[in-house]
Amino acid sequence: MVNANLLRGKMVSAGYTQKELASALGMSENTLSAKLNGSSSFTLKEVYAICSLLHISDFREKCEIFLPESSQ
Repeated sequence: MVNANLLRGKMVSAGYTQKELASALGMSENTLSAKLNGSSSFTLKEVYAICSLLHISDFREKCEIFLPESSQ
């Protein structure tokens, strides 16, 4: 499960709304919302795209956002 709060914070820092990020990823806002809420999972391709769009390059930060269970 994704750490949605951290990811939303990165979205805001990078100047993206949920709708804008969804569009940039080629998905609907509802799909992105479901992924943020844990109803469905991000694909590896989507994770790479999100990291690129939001300028997330630090490995530890990626783990905190996308693999929160492993960082505890």
